Amino acid sequence: MSPIGRVFIVLNLVLAGVFVGFGGTYLQKQHDFKSQLLAEQKSRADEVGRLQGDIVRLESERNSFENAKTARETELDAVRNRMAQVEDENKRLHQQNASFEGDIKSLRSLAEAANTQMKAAFEQSSSAYQMAIADQKTKDQAVRAKDDALAENRTLKNTIVELQETITGKDLQIAGLSKDLSEKGLLLAVAKEKGFIEGMAAPSLAGMVTNANGRLLTIQVTDNPGDVDIGDMIAKMPFSFAIYDASGYKGEATATRYEPSAKAVLCNVTLVKGAIKEGDRASTRTP
Repeated sequence: MSPIGRVFIVLNLVLAGVFVGFGGTYLQKQHDFKSQLLAEQKSRADEVGRLQGDIVRLESERNSFENAKTARETELDAVRNRMAQVEDENKRLHQQNASFEGDIKSLRSLAEAANTQMKAAFEQSSSAYQMAIADQKTKDQAVRAKDDALAENRTLKNTIVELQETITGKDLQIAGLSKDLSEKGLLLAVAKEKGFIEGMAAPSLAGMVTNANGRLLTIQVTDNPGDVDIGDMIAKMPFSFAIYDASGYKGEATATRYEPSAKAVLCNVTLVKGAIKEGDRASTRTP
């Protein structure tokens, strides 16, 4: 039994003795004290019973509380142990984190150094690549220049060969022409000895006087059956036109220049036997 229960029991016994003493004392004086005592005793007994029940209940609750306290203390110890383990783990993780931070710093330094080296290597590579491209361009330009020079040299050689062949042909042609000219010169000399006049070798042309001004006149060629080069003939051997109309022969006009666009021959009048005017006929053959 707990001390509190014992105290209540002793207290009840004391009170009961007191009441018994008071009852014995006053029993002689008044009869109703006995009934009061009995009632009081009964009340005290009921109170003691109630208190005993409360004591039992309180002891049970105290036991429950002590058991709960023991359980909670056990749980608290477990929690404290767990906290200690967590703190140890936290310390270990802090130390590991510090180590990782040191490693990360070291790796970062290595990465920065590697990045610097990579940049330097990339710049060197880019520079080398640019130099290689420049060298390749220079090489390509040199090769193209060489190819162009070789092609130009071949072209020049071919041109020289062609020119040499042309010169050879021209030389042969000139030699032939010289021979022909020499032969024609001999024939012309023989013909002149026999009465030939150079004017008789004029091309067969006919036309009409379109402008007459003193000793200058213009003849528009209307008939060129041989389709001769009039300008070339004038340059090589000037010839004359006979000027005439319905009344007859009026004079001679020597050709000096030819205008192909107008088919006009400019002439100087060399012999006049009448008045030459626009509309007169002209011919290199005597009408």
